[in-house]
Amino acid sequence: MATLRGGCLCGGVRFEVDPPFIRANHCHCSRCRRHSGAAGCMQARVRREQFRLVTGADLVRSYRGDAGYAVKAFCSTCGSSLFGGSWPEGPQVSIRLGALDADPGIAPQFHTFVESRAPWDEITDGLPQYPQGWSADATPCPGTPTLVAHFRHMAANNRWSNARLHGACAALPADEYFRARGFFASIHGTLSHILAIDEWYLAGLAGARAPAVRYGAVVHASLAALTGAQEASDRRLLAYCDALTATGLGEVARWSDADGDEHAEPVHLVLAHLFQHQIHHRGQVHYLLSHAGAAPPQLDEFFLRADRARRADELRRLGLADAAAPGDDRAR
Repeated sequence: MATLRGGCLCGGVRFEVDPPFIRANHCHCSRCRRHSGAAGCMQARVRREQFRLVTGADLVRSYRGDAGYAVKAFCSTCGSSLFGGSWPEGPQVSIRLGALDADPGIAPQFHTFVESRAPWDEITDGLPQYPQGWSADATPCPGTPTLVAHFRHMAANNRWSNARLHGACAALPADEYFRARGFFASIHGTLSHILAIDEWYLAGLAGARAPAVRYGAVVHASLAALTGAQEASDRRLLAYCDALTATGLGEVARWSDADGDEHAEPVHLVLAHLFQHQIHHRGQVHYLLSHAGAAPPQLDEFFLRADRARRADELRRLGLADAAAPGDDRAR
C-alpha cells in the first residue's frame, strides 16, 4: 500500500505513514474524550519507523499527564489531535484516523475503556467491547509471559538481527560479498534465500497464493535493493505478530503455492519454523563473513537484561521495544 499522508486543520503540521497498521480501535477513556471533545478517539497504530513528521515539528505540542499514560500530540495553532501512543521515543505511534488524507485501509476493530464512556454514548456497531484496555494475549495477570508475546519478541529479534547482519555485509568489498563460496553460492545468495522463504511463509500466513519456491534464486542484484526488500518483509512480519491473538495461534493457516501444492499448518508451528529457518541461515552468513575477512556481528544480544546497553541505540533507531523491559502497549 502506498504511503499515507495526513495533517492538521490549519495545514501547519504534515506527516507520513507507511502501512500496514498494527490494529485500529475506538477509545472511550476519559482522556481521549476530553482530548477530542467527542465520544473518544478513533486511532490506528504503526511502528515508530513507519511514521515521519514532515513539516511543523515546531508547532507540535504533546501532553502525557501521569507516568504510564499515552501521549496526546496536537497542533498548537489549530488544536487538531494528530497522533500519540508512545511517540516520539517509544516503539509505536497511534495515528488519529481523522487526521489522514485518504483511506488508511483499516477501520476500528474494537472498542476500549467502554466503562469510561460518556452516559450519552451508545455503542451499536457490534464490534467487540473491552471494559478497560485491549490485550491480544488474554494474560491471566499482568506480566505473565505468553506465547503470543514470545513470537512478537522473535519478530523484533529478526528485524534487529537482519539489520546487524546486513550492516556487516555492507562493509565488505563487493568482490568479497559476491565471491562464490559456501551456501547458496555466495553471501548474497544466502541472504536472498532468507528473504525468499520469509516472503513465501508470510504469503501463506495471510492465506495468499505463495510463489514457487526457487531455493537458489537471486531476485535483487544489489545488496542495497535486497536490504530494502528484507526490511519491508521484516515490517510485515512485525505487524502480523503484533496483531496475533492467543486464539489465532491455534488456527490452521491454509494456502496454495505456484508449484501446485496445498498447505495446511497450525499458525504457531509455521511461525516457530520460520524463526528457526531465519536463525539457521543467518548463522551461515555469519560463518561466511569470517571467511571473507570480516568480523561477524554478535546476534545473541537481543533478549537478556545484561546486554541492554549493547543493543539500546539500535533498538531506538529501529523503533523496537526492549524484550527485557515492560511493554508499552497501552491502547489509550
